[in-house]
Amino acid sequence: MNNKKIGNAFEAEVCNRLAAAGYWVHFIVPDARGAQPFDIIAVRNGEALAIDCKTCVADWFNISRLEDNQIMAFERWLECGNAMPIVMIKHDNNIYAVPYDYLREYPKSVKLGKEFLINEF
Repeated sequence: MNNKKIGNAFEAEVCNRLAAAGYWVHFIVPDARGAQPFDIIAVRNGEALAIDCKTCVADWFNISRLEDNQIMAFERWLECGNAMPIVMIKHDNNIYAVPYDYLREYPKSVKLGKEFLINEF
């Protein structure tokens, strides 16, 4: 399976798991250039979440994988008073939820450790 298909499958998995957990979920379809501010908006109990999904072959997430338009969208999301955006990362069949503010603190990469591991939504 190529990287695009792997990424698309993970996005669908996250959408399905969030919906099963009671979230209203909207996948943001990329524009003609393939750009999008982030992948998913999920809402439950009056709290909206901005989520971007990434897959990783190593247990380190390289922050340079966040595109400028994604960073700008996350920053604007926060300026509007919304909850902290999340980057969901899949590595070795595990899903890690890394808050965007944590990623802003580190200039290059983040170790995918137990503190980010999630079992359910």
